[in-house]
This record gives sequence, C-alpha cells and structure tokens, in this order.
Amino acid sequence: MVFTPFSKIIGQERAINYVKRVVGKDRLSHAYLFTGIPGIGKKSAAFALAQAVNCDNPAMGEGCGDCRSCRQMISGNHPDLFVIKPDGQAIKIGQIRNLIRDLGFKKVSAGFRVIIVCQAETMTEEAANAFLKILEEPPDGNILVLDVVEARDLLPTIVSRCQKVSFLPLPPTLIADRLVQEQGLAKDQALVVAKIADGSLGRAVEMTQGNFLEKRHDFLHRLFELPQLAPEEALEMGLSYAGMSKRKELDVGAGEGGLFALLSVWKTWYRDLLLVKVGASEDLLINADFGQKLKNMADHLTIASLLGSFEILNQAQHALKRFRNADLMMENTVLTLKRLTRQNINPTKEVLSGP
Repeated sequence: MVFTPFSKIIGQERAINYVKRVVGKDRLSHAYLFTGIPGIGKKSAAFALAQAVNCDNPAMGEGCGDCRSCRQMISGNHPDLFVIKPDGQAIKIGQIRNLIRDLGFKKVSAGFRVIIVCQAETMTEEAANAFLKILEEPPDGNILVLDVVEARDLLPTIVSRCQKVSFLPLPPTLIADRLVQEQGLAKDQALVVAKIADGSLGRAVEMTQGNFLEKRHDFLHRLFELPQLAPEEALEMGLSYAGMSKRKELDVGAGEGGLFALLSVWKTWYRDLLLVKVGASEDLLINADFGQKLKNMADHLTIASLLGSFEILNQAQHALKRFRNADLMMENTVLTLKRLTRQNINPTKEVLSGP
C-alpha cells in the first residue's frame, strides 16, 4: 500500500476534514466505518489516519511524514498497524480469532494500534459475530477502521457501534484531470474513462494501465451485433466472455475483473440510449464518440426496453460481486438483452454500422 497523506486525497474534503478534526482535537472513536465505492480514497484515508494518530509531530490532524513512526508507516513496517483482507473471497473466523488474540497483547508504540479491515462486508457470519465482540468491549488504545461499500452489508449491531464516515463518488471532470496529469491520457480519452469509472479514481487509473480503451470498442461492437444473432450464437458469445474472464483474457485493469468491466461498458451504452431517447444534452453522454449510432438505435427502442436492459446489467454486476455462477449469469444477460432489444428493433445496416 502506497501511503497518501490526507492533503493528497482528492474530492473527499468533507470526510477528510472530519477525520482530521477529530484527530486534531483528540476526540477519536474506537471504531470507524468508512463507506463508499472502491477507489475513492477510503483505504488511503484509513492509512493516513493511522499515520496521523501515531505521528511524533502531527500538525492540523496530519502526520509529518518525517518522524520514525511516519517512516515506519510509509514503509509498511509499523508494529501497531494491522491490515485484514479477505482470505480468498471472504474474511474468515480464523482471521478474526487471530486478531482477538493479538489485541490481548500490549501495544508496541506509545500511540494507537490501528486495525484496518478491508472489504469488511465479506466477513462470514461467524467472523462478523466474533468481530462484534471486539466492538462490544473495545480494548483501550486501539482504533478499528472498517472499509465497506454500503453499511447495510454489515450486521446492524456492528454498524451501530461505529462512527460512520461517508466517502462520495468523484466527479468525472476531477478524475479526468488526474488521468491527464498523471497518466498522460488525452483529454477526450480521459473523460471517457472517467465517466465509465463511475466515480472511482482507483478504477479509472487501473483501466488506463490496462488495455481498456481498446477492449471498449470490442465490447460495444459485440453488443451492436446481439440483436441479429441467433439464440445459440448469443449464448456462445456470453459463454465465450465468461470463459475469457476465467482465463484472465478479458481483464482490462478494471479492478473487479474483465466481466465487470464488460458489463459496465454495456451499462453506459443503455444509459446513453436513454438520454438520447429523452432528448438530453450530448454533453451528458459517455460514449459521445458513437453519437450517430446512439441516435440511430434510440429511434428503434422504447424507454421500457432500455430501462429493462439497464436493470438486467445492474443485476448481473450484483451477481458477480456475490460470486454467482458467471456462465449462468452471462447466459441470462445476453438472452434477456437480445429479447428486449430484438422485440423493438429491426436491425438494418444503418443502425448496426460503425460510429
């Protein structure tokens, strides 16, 4: 983990100012719940908090970066910083039992012991119940930070014992500016990636470091072909993508994996079709480089079918997050999209041609 000080975390001024304020005034809670989508600064803020509360010379709630404690934090060798991550797909009971055992020992340093629980929503039921016991009787000198997308994915009894800090999705323009400055992307490419990243700077950076821009065109062109495919051809396409994902051939650096990126791109297409259908400004479009095709296809589709298509893609992404069967998910997704599109569109060369 690369340490990012509070001052370098962009777009989260409200959350960061709150955390810095409680650090500066020494009004720390024993447990915090950092909520929000991945890639927006939650983990960076958790590490910055650990650095600040253990710094020998803190200033305005921020670690100095130069003292021995800060250098240990930055190098990842601080004895009182614990990070718990999913073991495979979940945080397991054994990991929490080990944590409980470790909390029974005295701290090494004079500051706080900070425990950061990444993807806390992946705790098994047994692990969550064991973790709850820590929150019910929190040991002195320890701060627990739970990183979670949505608080509702945790036990209500865990949520009620934590101080909630919400992190918001970042504006596309802010993400695009950072991609131009740090990744060297052209402004128009950066804006496309930023919009598809859906508020996540981390995801946008990962996409630029992969081959996302090239894959995006393939993803869209295959979607354009779907209405005219026979059912067995549509199934073959869906299973092919699922198989490529398993073999890591579909990954584009989007963090959650290639299938998630594919579904994200397809969602942006139906989102744009809806905007064109209702006469929204072209400035709101993500796939503005396919502007003419959007207009052609929107003329042949109903709002109901577009909403249905967007929803089936949304459900597919939720299924992926819950580690459901990718083959079955893709079969259902492509056949439903084909049905919703085919019943409203009569494919023509004009509609299915390139941008």
